[in-house]
Amino acid sequence: MRRALLIGGLLLLVLCVPPLSANPGGNGDANRDTSCGGSCHGDPGLSEPSSAVLSFSQDRDSAYVGGPISISITVNQMELSSRAMIGVFLLSDTFGVSDTPQDAGWTILSNGEGGSTNYVETYVLDSENGATITWSLLAPATEGTHTLYAGVHHGGGGAARMQLSSGYNVTVGPIPENLPQMLPWEAMNSRALGESSELSMPVINATTVTLEYRIGDGPTISTAATQEGDMWVATLPAALSDIELSYRVVMNNEEFTESTGWISVGNEVDAYRADLSAVRLQSLALMLGSIALCISIQRRMSRSASSSLNEPEAALISADQTSMVTAPGPMVAPQTTPALALDDPRRPPGWTDEQWLHYGPDHLLQNSGGGL
Repeated sequence: MRRALLIGGLLLLVLCVPPLSANPGGNGDANRDTSCGGSCHGDPGLSEPSSAVLSFSQDRDSAYVGGPISISITVNQMELSSRAMIGVFLLSDTFGVSDTPQDAGWTILSNGEGGSTNYVETYVLDSENGATITWSLLAPATEGTHTLYAGVHHGGGGAARMQLSSGYNVTVGPIPENLPQMLPWEAMNSRALGESSELSMPVINATTVTLEYRIGDGPTISTAATQEGDMWVATLPAALSDIELSYRVVMNNEEFTESTGWISVGNEVDAYRADLSAVRLQSLALMLGSIALCISIQRRMSRSASSSLNEPEAALISADQTSMVTAPGPMVAPQTTPALALDDPRRPPGWTDEQWLHYGPDHLLQNSGGGL
């Protein structure tokens, strides 16, 4: 009865496990305001301060209206949780709402991670070296000084932590006359595996356009784009595996050479999703198999112990030992050799002394009573 109750309880526990959901990779890259701290790590106002150091860099001295520029944010010296994950923001302000770069007129072509969002999550292997995220942008349509901010949130020391940088100014100037430029364009930053990608790029004031791409840290490969009406068209080769690929557009004329920042392409790989019902059935089968094995072993051991206790002691003697035990035979009286003397009257006539001493005992035994 006790065994049946135990098995029933285990079955109930397996079948009643609730479906759990979690974000082992964080909340994911997305367009997020500063207030994302409320959805990711609790109220940002309640977050602990971070020791993170945030710094900016850019790939050119200034940008022109609607022109390309790459902005990099480096984060280091932060506390790290056991998961070693951080989330990095590129912001246009720190209001908490409507403060993404897009809200201030910037266009994000790429976030360097195969997307076009202002918030990127990444793992950090070493706090001292930290991590660097690079955004490829198109500047706002208004001249002047535009301010950007960096933010980071992460876990560490058992608490949610957040840090915001001071403002970083980017000068946006007028468009030089006859400068090759990319018109507003939605860059390709993800695609399916095994498919080549045809890019149509709205470039003006250019005599030649080149598409440059690189795979991982490999060499840069160039392919010429062809003009089709108002668009320049080039093709990226298909990716046969989940590899890192990035590209940029280089625009030329007689006076200028202009290029976009590097745009990372992510590969759309189908995520594996476990069927909860199948997992439960597999767990149930494994548990029942384990129980059956334990019961079988227990029964076999019990039978062995019982048979050992009930066998008679004589049964424990082996066949070899039995063959060594023999039944006692009839008692035989020991025979004694009579003492001989050379002048014994029972000595046959004519026997020499040597014959008498040697054969005499047998002679006397054959003639019971010692007679001749």
